[in-house]
Amino acid sequence: MALVVVLAYIALNLLSPADLFPALNGFRPLLVLALASLPLAVLARLQTPEIGRLRVQFALVILFYGWALGSYLPHGGLGGNVRTLTELSPNVIAYFVGVFVLGSPLSLRMVRLMLVLVAIFVLINALWGMPYALASGASTPYDLVFLDSLHHTGVRIRGLGMLNDPNVFGEFLLMILPMLYVGKKDSGLGVGYVVVIPVTILFLVGVYFTGSRGTEMGVAALVALFLIRRFKAIGVVVSALFGGLLLIVVNATTTRTVGFREGLDRLAIWSDGMAYFKSSPVWGIGWGAFQDRQGMTAHNSFLLCAAELGIVGYFLWMSIIVVTMIQLSRIPKLMAQSNPAMARWASAVSVSLGVYLFIAFFLSRAYELPLFLLFGMAGAIIASAGGDDAVPLRGTGWPLWSFGLCVGTLALIWVMLRLRVV
Repeated sequence: MALVVVLAYIALNLLSPADLFPALNGFRPLLVLALASLPLAVLARLQTPEIGRLRVQFALVILFYGWALGSYLPHGGLGGNVRTLTELSPNVIAYFVGVFVLGSPLSLRMVRLMLVLVAIFVLINALWGMPYALASGASTPYDLVFLDSLHHTGVRIRGLGMLNDPNVFGEFLLMILPMLYVGKKDSGLGVGYVVVIPVTILFLVGVYFTGSRGTEMGVAALVALFLIRRFKAIGVVVSALFGGLLLIVVNATTTRTVGFREGLDRLAIWSDGMAYFKSSPVWGIGWGAFQDRQGMTAHNSFLLCAAELGIVGYFLWMSIIVVTMIQLSRIPKLMAQSNPAMARWASAVSVSLGVYLFIAFFLSRAYELPLFLLFGMAGAIIASAGGDDAVPLRGTGWPLWSFGLCVGTLALIWVMLRLRVV
C-alpha cells in the first residue's frame, strides 16, 4: 500500500495534475497524497529497522532542508521561509518516502516502471502534437514553438509542471536510461532487450527533439561514464573522441548549435550569480531569491545553490552528493555475492545521478524532485546493504572532498566567466 501511494505521489508531481485536470486544483491532490504517503512511509520504516543504520546521508538531508527553510532569517524575511516550506517540501518528501519504501529490487523496478510510463506518456503527446505546432506556429502544452537564428520555425518537446522546460524533460529522459539496463540476473536482460532497446531509441529521439544542447552533451557524458567504468583508461580516450564527434554532429544537425554566441546570455546570468554569492557568502541571498532578483534562474545548479544558500548550504548540498556517490561506489563489491540485484541497482543509480548532475551544471535543478528521488533510491540501497556500519565513510575524507568540490566548482565558473566560455 505504501509503495502504491508513493508511486502515485511521484507520478502526479511529474505529470502535474494542475495542468492535466484543472478541476482538481481545489482539492489539492498533491498535498493529500503527500500527507497520506508520509505516515505509510513511516510505518514501512518501523517494519524495516535497518534503515536506522543510514545516518550520515539522512542527517545531511535534514540539515540541508533545515538550512534552506531558515535561509531568509538572516535577511528578516519570514514570508520567504513560508514559501520555501510550501515549494521545497514536496521535493524533499520524495527523499524520505524513497528511503523508507524503495529498499528492495521489486520496489526499485516498480519506480523505474512508473518513471518510464510517465516519460512515454509525455513523449507520445509531444511527438503527436509536433505536426500541428509546426503547421500552426502555436505552442501547445507539450510542444514549444521557437524561431531559430535564421527565423525558421522549430519545435521543442516538453512535459507539464516541473518537466515544462524542454531542457529539464531531456535531463529526465537521460536520468532514466541507466536504470533500464538493470536486470534480475547477472546474465543480462535476456528477452527484456526486446522492450529496453526500443524504449532507449525512443528516449534518445525524445532527447533530440527537446533541442537541449546540454542534454545532447549529456548523452556523451552518459556514454563516457559507461566506457570509463567498463574499459578504464581506454574508456577515457574513447569517450573524449565520442564527445568531440557528438559535438560536431549536434552542430551539423540542429539550428540550436553549441558554441560561444549561444552562451553569452548564460554568462551574464552566471556573473550576477557570482555577485550574489559575494554579497552574502555565508548565508546566501535566500532560497528562491535568485530569480526574484535577476528575473531569470541561474542556469547552473551549483551556482544557484551557492548564491541562494551560501557556502554552508552549498557544503551540505554537495556533501549529500559526495557521501551518496562514495557509498554507492562501494556497494557493488560488497553485495556482489549476497545481493547481486541491489549491487546492479547501486551502479545504475550512481550513473543516473552522475548524468543528472552533469546536465544540472547548465540547468537550475538543485532542489527538484527527481534529484531527491535519486537520493532516496540511493539511501534505500545503502540501507539495504547495512547502512553506514557495512558501508563506512571513515577514512574517505568526505568533508574535505565536499568542501574541495564547493571551491572547485565555483572556481571553474569564475574561470569560465573570465575566459567567456560555456
